[in-house]
Amino acid sequence: MFIHGGNTKLTGETNDIYKLDTSRMVWSVINTRGTPPPESSGHSASIIGTKMFVFGGWWFRYYNNIRVFDTETNYWVTTPSAQPLPEGRGHHSAFTYNGELYIFGGSCEEGDLNDVWKFSPETFSWKKVEPKGKGPSPTYNMCCCMVGDRAILFGGYNTSDDLSVLDFSPSLKTLCKLAVIQYGLEKSGLPHNIRWELAAMTSNSNGKNNMKKQKQKQNSKPKTKTNKH
Repeated sequence: MFIHGGNTKLTGETNDIYKLDTSRMVWSVINTRGTPPPESSGHSASIIGTKMFVFGGWWFRYYNNIRVFDTETNYWVTTPSAQPLPEGRGHHSAFTYNGELYIFGGSCEEGDLNDVWKFSPETFSWKKVEPKGKGPSPTYNMCCCMVGDRAILFGGYNTSDDLSVLDFSPSLKTLCKLAVIQYGLEKSGLPHNIRWELAAMTSNSNGKNNMKKQKQKQNSKPKTKTNKH
């Protein structure tokens, strides 16, 4: 396992790299070669193959460049400039899928973000992704994990109870629900659970809380009592 940079509280932001030998559970600092990225915190570091891709971060300004570290040679690789570039950010989420790097959200100079970008190591280029359905609210410091073909996003500073799923291989059922939303098709004849799922797909966390309260209210309605004589 590798970690890069961050804030140590004692010395401030750093740009060093440590490696954990998981067989002996021993940490060691790596003597790197090449030109490292500037000191920062709030960046992401993701492994694809034998290379670590570091993106974003903050240290008096937000960064939007990507740096590559070769874990086999301990060398910071010289990288070309890539256009277009995502907005500089920190405290975003990053994950990999099919050999490509994805980033979501984070904080920037103008506020919080909820956009998705994809980076291709082969072409060294970025592309903005426009997922279908209702995405998470702008946020940062959220948790993100890949489970199969799905990226699971949870929490964040502004959406503490939000749970969103970015499905890279949606089922026929999911595609049908997206078609209902996209074309505004009639939903009254659909089963109750499908209508609830459609509502969840098109609402933010506040909408989810409202639905939860309505459901609790329905469950708490007084039942008719039969008086025994």
